[in-house]
Amino acid sequence: MKQRDIRKKLRQALPKNINETEWKGLLTQPCTISKKQSTSITVDHFIPLIWGHGGDVWGNVYPIDRTLNGLKSSYNPFRWIKRKEVAPLVDRKRWDELIYSLAHQSGLTVKDFTQYVHWCEKNTRTLEEVLKDPRHSIEIWKEAITYNLTKPVIPERIT
Repeated sequence: MKQRDIRKKLRQALPKNINETEWKGLLTQPCTISKKQSTSITVDHFIPLIWGHGGDVWGNVYPIDRTLNGLKSSYNPFRWIKRKEVAPLVDRKRWDELIYSLAHQSGLTVKDFTQYVHWCEKNTRTLEEVLKDPRHSIEIWKEAITYNLTKPVIPERIT
């Protein structure tokens, strides 16, 4: 299966709490982090779907310039922002405000949100793992740090 198809299936399997009207509303907003006004806006998943975490949930999506989104791809956003071709395009104050906003929407401090994003990158999940455990990734992360687990526990699905 191609990565694009896996991403699509992961998007369907991961949690969602944004309705279609809210999604369309994101597309009418300006880029959250760009230094310039953009007429080409997309919605980015801060935690890339291909990692098997995040989803279409508040605290993981934001409007972004299409070019910036293309540069981000599936990179860890905290490393992506430091890339030499990206840094000049992004307003750091607006970036910091985005991080605060996403953390707040997720019910986390900025420090915890940052740790959570890095944990998601280190603990990617396959489509099969997401289907077995479709809980919100923050819940899985909290369980993992509480019990000092190196990998998420995937419960058997009760039918």
